[in-house]
Amino acid sequence: MSVEKQARIVIVEDDPDVRDSLCAIIAALGHQCVAFESAESTLAYHELGQCDCLLVDFNLPGMSGTDFLQELQQAGDPPPACLYTGRVDPRIHDAAAGLKNTMVLEKGNDSMSIVTHLQRLLDKSE
Repeated sequence: MSVEKQARIVIVEDDPDVRDSLCAIIAALGHQCVAFESAESTLAYHELGQCDCLLVDFNLPGMSGTDFLQELQQAGDPPPACLYTGRVDPRIHDAAAGLKNTMVLEKGNDSMSIVTHLQRLLDKSE
């Protein structure tokens, strides 16, 4: 996706500080951030199918990030997604490997790493 085009990026993160930080990074890149605190509230978002990519926390209250992404894939052709996790666990990578257009990003990475992952996702959405 070209830098000139504003993308709509959906964040699903229950920690308000992390959610706000991610939205600030996205806004600094010139993109629109739409943020939710749970998978369930995201599923109710009527414009979810119009987003360019998803950044989803693995460990959400209620429905997990992987369950959320699996549900989206069963419903149709979801946008590219990044499963964002604070755990270094091979099972998370295995779960993501079974999902179409999904990569894993470990929390604690610097802003540049987040930007790089987001750009990869946006490139896949073209």
